[in-house]
Amino acid sequence: MIAIHVESWKDAYADVLPAEFIARHIDRKMAQHWRNTQIQEQDIVLVAKNDSLVGFIAVWCRPMPFIDNLHVRPRHRSKKIGAALMQAAARELIERGHKTAYLWVFESNQKAIRFYENLGGIQKEQGWKNIFGHEVLSRRMEWDDLTVISGCE
Repeated sequence: MIAIHVESWKDAYADVLPAEFIARHIDRKMAQHWRNTQIQEQDIVLVAKNDSLVGFIAVWCRPMPFIDNLHVRPRHRSKKIGAALMQAAARELIERGHKTAYLWVFESNQKAIRFYENLGGIQKEQGWKNIFGHEVLSRRMEWDDLTVISGCE
């Protein structure tokens, strides 16, 4: 998962985070992040495979579901893998009794915002997020009803 996370960030956030940080520090920082992340029993981590891992989603349920990560390798994007991961996570959340979820997305990542809107996400407030020591304007996206993602009625 770390390799997918790093590859995705290098591609998607090259114009958001400083070039030196992306080139020289992201691999180490992301590895450190995942070493320090304690996945709990109630959390959901799902992966997408082709011949190898091509994407993953991580949802922290502490208690309200927070979609912390959704990443797909750049060469596998626009093949509905991200949508499939979101739908699978939404179905799992619904099975566990959750009705809502949210995430934060970089405001400059308009493609991702449109993707989440197409899955029924609603844009909410903006806020500055500290991303490995760099302040990035971000947008909260919410789902008041996870069935709009999951396809459940």
